[in-house]
Amino acid sequence: MKQIKKLARRGMARTLALLTAIFFGVAAVFGLIMLGEGVQQALLMAVTMIVMFGFILLIFVLIGSVPYLRVGKMVKRQCEDLGIELNEEEDFEFVTKEISMSKNWIVSGLYGSNFALHRRSIDHVEETSYYQKGRTYPMILLFVGPKKKYKIICSRKGDFERVTDALDQWFPPIDTPTAAEDQAGEKAWDPAEEDRQARRDRILRQEQGQNGKKTIAAILGVVGMVIVFSVIYNLLPARTSAPKTTPNIVGQSQKPKTKDRQVDAYIATINDDQFQQIAQGLIVETDGDEDSIEPLIVSKENNQTWFAVYNGTPYFFYGQMVVYDDNNNELGTLEIPLAKPYEYCFLNDYVDGIASSYDFSAAEYYSLSYAATEAHYQFTLNGDETTSWSDILLASEDLNEDNVKEICMAEYYSNVLSQIASEELMFFDENDLKYVNDDENEGLDRTSAKYRAVLDIDRGVIEWYSINNGTETALSSLTMK
Repeated sequence: MKQIKKLARRGMARTLALLTAIFFGVAAVFGLIMLGEGVQQALLMAVTMIVMFGFILLIFVLIGSVPYLRVGKMVKRQCEDLGIELNEEEDFEFVTKEISMSKNWIVSGLYGSNFALHRRSIDHVEETSYYQKGRTYPMILLFVGPKKKYKIICSRKGDFERVTDALDQWFPPIDTPTAAEDQAGEKAWDPAEEDRQARRDRILRQEQGQNGKKTIAAILGVVGMVIVFSVIYNLLPARTSAPKTTPNIVGQSQKPKTKDRQVDAYIATINDDQFQQIAQGLIVETDGDEDSIEPLIVSKENNQTWFAVYNGTPYFFYGQMVVYDDNNNELGTLEIPLAKPYEYCFLNDYVDGIASSYDFSAAEYYSLSYAATEAHYQFTLNGDETTSWSDILLASEDLNEDNVKEICMAEYYSNVLSQIASEELMFFDENDLKYVNDDENEGLDRTSAKYRAVLDIDRGVIEWYSINNGTETALSSLTMK
């Protein structure tokens, strides 16, 4: 349930993050304008903006929370109706930014349109189009029972194809409405006159992204906030130009002091030029989930407790963990040094005594500008009895040398930051996956990989190879230092 709810609120988090970015952009503009007005006026402006932003944020939270809060009841009701138990360990994959799917569930994290449906709850699926103000958007309808239907509006180019392909793995070929009269008043098409592939081709030709619309909306939002703030600010009591009655105190700071990031003290201890340079690309993130950080005890020998931490967030995690024994006595504090997203981090230190519980005294989340890539990919850990590696899945159209090189460099920078000395990457076509002994539980067949790369941090080199029918061809190594 926790995992499904987390996936369902992704859209709300992105919407609130966009609002926050707009707010800070406006705040920065007015901050520059108010530099010459004095501290009192600047503080007054800051308070006004914070109150206004809080009000706007509250409205968006209330609107977006209504469908999100129904998700838990929706899942519980389906489990009762179907006579099944919810598998909390079920693996989900992101089909689009809003849609996640597992073996049994599809979850929508679209802001204001959240749902979670079990595959057995869905009667049938239809492909159609959504018409709004003269524009056409591909849409998928999930029918539950005789009356209920859930919409997936594919607002970005490529989303429609990804979702329909994923749903095809669940169901027989997707149905099409027997009568679909468009909302613009045009004559309905006859599905009998064209097969499903032809209908899909037509819908794909109609596909139009909304990225431009969203950008315009964001700009209008900024302009609206500026106008509202200006009106409110001018309605406040007039500022006085009377002289100050108290003198400035010598040595008193004219700027507010800000608390340093806890991670900066750790960064300062690393004597490595490559690390120091890459650490400059850290970007503070505020939506990290502490519940996704899982400390694991790896050893309790010689009255010493050693830990590893699994970082289940999409961000680098820096933390300080206070450890307690069975009697809730503090055993010590351990530092978690920039754990890589979705990987294990073995802590260099230990506590004396047998640990029983823990608490975080510091928890910070960061993204890394150096690790940004154009191509989207899935990353999972794998291994056997003798070695370990990471599987990377790419869409067929994205599986080329340029994207593989970019991903290798991004993972290399991430490994430098997390002090992972060496890592092997295997690149697969997500549309042509082969498994060991044709058994998905045994993992992907390495011989079916299209590329392989070895990231050697100590040497500062990336060695990478193209693979054709199991035969490797060395490509030019990349020198990173």
